[in-house]
Amino acid sequence: MLFLYLSVTGLYSQNKAFSRWSIWAEYGYNYLDGDINQNTSSIFPSSFREITYGGGLEYAFSPVWGISADYSYFPLKAENTIPSQVNISTYLHAATLNATINFTRWIFPETKSKIHILGSVGLGYAYYEYYPIDRITGVTPTNVILNDQGRQIGQAGSVPVTFSAEYNFSRPLALGAKFHYRAYTKDNLEGVSNLNWKGVTNDYIAAASVYLRYKFRSVKKDHVRNLRWQDYAPDLGLSTALEAKREIAALTAKVNTVDKKVGEIDTKVTEMDGKLNSLTPRVENMEKLFSSDGPDTDNDGVPDVRDRDNNTPDNTEVDFWGLPVKSSIVNDGKTQILGVKTDSLYVFFDYDSYRLDEDALIAISKVAMHLLNDSSLVLEVRGYADFSGNKDYNSTFASFI
Repeated sequence: MLFLYLSVTGLYSQNKAFSRWSIWAEYGYNYLDGDINQNTSSIFPSSFREITYGGGLEYAFSPVWGISADYSYFPLKAENTIPSQVNISTYLHAATLNATINFTRWIFPETKSKIHILGSVGLGYAYYEYYPIDRITGVTPTNVILNDQGRQIGQAGSVPVTFSAEYNFSRPLALGAKFHYRAYTKDNLEGVSNLNWKGVTNDYIAAASVYLRYKFRSVKKDHVRNLRWQDYAPDLGLSTALEAKREIAALTAKVNTVDKKVGEIDTKVTEMDGKLNSLTPRVENMEKLFSSDGPDTDNDGVPDVRDRDNNTPDNTEVDFWGLPVKSSIVNDGKTQILGVKTDSLYVFFDYDSYRLDEDALIAISKVAMHLLNDSSLVLEVRGYADFSGNKDYNSTFASFI
């Protein structure tokens, strides 16, 4: 029933992408490895090679793995001389379910060879009838066990192992040679109870056969057995491509983010360039103002580019802008000049310091002497920040003062 079900399923159920079903028929010879006595002078002393035949249906999951169901008919013939002379005839029917493997595709997944080495292992059921005949009397021995209907039948489980070489000479057809070795769970395939010697293992059947395999729908479709792995599993390449696509998308997003940041930086750089361009003439003007180079018409040490008084008298102390520096005190609303140059009342501080140097102390001492000599004098003190500090620094320093 299982074989019939798989046969019908194989005819009408096909994979949309590939063809996976195949069917085969085989023909060969078998040999019984049982409890019959052995003649050491012969290669096959007591068992005769008999014609065997069968077939099966396979579903291939991949170019390597598959599952199959098969049926085999084994007529077993042998003769025994000790302890009893008996001719043995057993007719065994076996159905098995197997796991199959394509060793060639497993070891060489991309080979283009048309010759494949295959194997299978499975579990099965055997039904057999036996008709042993006494070689002297020509009748069934009395020790043969009969069932209630007077028939000589037996049942057993089996474990078949097969190896085959298959030549795929066309897309739908392959020709192969197969070797079977089938172990059974019974020790009485001969049907003679007194041959079940103690210590002897269960019975086995060895067989060799040739077979022809037909792969369904393999003309219009690719059959899995005809495919290399790279042809059978393009999904692997597709998944790799999709993964690469995802990585590219992630990298593209990162690049876009970087481009956006670069664009923002470019915008800021452009803005800075504009500011720098606007600052350039001012910086150039400042360079001119702070420079000591250039013509000095009145020889006061201040170049004309920043000199606001080009007619300064000789020996007149001038400030940064070339204007005369006056040191004075006020008495009754009248300005009294204390002196020039060495008598300057200017007090200078180092950058970020309020320490008075020696020149400052001398100037303060002179003012103090005038104040001591004339108590009516009024002293006005003014402080200024110069260009050494920035605007915020000078504002803070002025507030501190």
